[in-house]
Amino acid sequence: MALFDVDRSVFGRGNYCALLLAVFYVQLARCGVESVAMSHSFQPPYHQGTVPFWRHGAGALVNNTFVRLTPARQSRTGYFWNSIKSKMTDWEVQFDFQIKGQKMLGGDGFAFWYTDTPEVLGTVYGAADYWKGLGVFFDTYDNNAVGQNPLITAIVNDGTMRYDAGSDGEDQASGKCSYQLRNLQKPSRAKIKYQDETLSVSIAVQNDGDFEPCFRVGNVKLGVDKYFGLSAHTGDVADSHDIYQLSTTDLSQKDADLKALREDYKKFIDEQQEAHDSITTKEFQHNAMTLLHQIQGSLVLLENAMEEKTAETKKLKRSTTGNADSILTEINELSNVLRKVNEAVELTKNHAPVDRDFITRQMNAIKGEVVNLRGVGASGRSTGLVASGGGDMQKQLDEIKQDQIQ
Repeated sequence: MALFDVDRSVFGRGNYCALLLAVFYVQLARCGVESVAMSHSFQPPYHQGTVPFWRHGAGALVNNTFVRLTPARQSRTGYFWNSIKSKMTDWEVQFDFQIKGQKMLGGDGFAFWYTDTPEVLGTVYGAADYWKGLGVFFDTYDNNAVGQNPLITAIVNDGTMRYDAGSDGEDQASGKCSYQLRNLQKPSRAKIKYQDETLSVSIAVQNDGDFEPCFRVGNVKLGVDKYFGLSAHTGDVADSHDIYQLSTTDLSQKDADLKALREDYKKFIDEQQEAHDSITTKEFQHNAMTLLHQIQGSLVLLENAMEEKTAETKKLKRSTTGNADSILTEINELSNVLRKVNEAVELTKNHAPVDRDFITRQMNAIKGEVVNLRGVGASGRSTGLVASGGGDMQKQLDEIKQDQIQ
């Protein structure tokens, strides 16, 4: 029997193709060719609105040939996250993308992520602020009126830094460059490489063209055990953000000591956290209120996402299985943020007095929004979220109410 002389009906078309690709990549590895990490990559065609090892949510759609993070409509968000943590010490990611919208103005942009907080909605291109890891942003809206957009920036965050949207993150960026990437006839291609604690980004304006360097920066610590992801958001002006394929190559060091690498990264993060332990009252209040506003923004994004799902389901033939579970997961993540804010307040008791009554009122107001949203599903009807897991969120919210941040 030939190598691939098997009954395809046993696997199904999609799984059979995946099997062939897996065998192909194994053969490449045996020949000494750098290995494509299948569990961290995706390639069309996409079947039945799903992609193995990846999850999409909010307003994102999976078409036969591309993933649409957002349509060219106002106030939309979408994400596409790898469901498996990366344990690669070094890697290279290439992906094809296309941004289209109005001729003059675009917005807001999309992000490539390598972080430990996947699938959490937020205010940074549809994902959570105060991330821990890497964000590479393709910013199409000129917030700082400098005229450099579309602007590509990379920001490494240790979990303590708030993204400065007003300056397009330029002052926080490890590197940046600008290319005209909107409304092109062909998709563009980005290459993001992390090797030997050096991060580099290159751009091919057309995906069949040559790469041009964007920037290269050393002494970058990213660690392992993080997720790759993509997210996008639109504002008053709106672009569609489409991703056609993503290929991740494993460049890991041979016989790398992952335990030592994890300990080294933890030490690095702990040192960064210690530098932020002692903060002023104003700094704490600013950070706490920023988190609260992020939660409010996330609730708005959830509402928009549910409206988006309801409208798009009527127009497109696509799978809607698991929408309620996805929304429940997102809401529970938001409740975890609420709990973290409460913990942050408690930790400041030994540092500086704060206006806790004011923060309490804000948290209770948001709590009401969460509770109201808790029982709403993608179809606008009750989905039984309380019975299927919403009670965990209610318990956390009740704990916050009882504490009253005294």
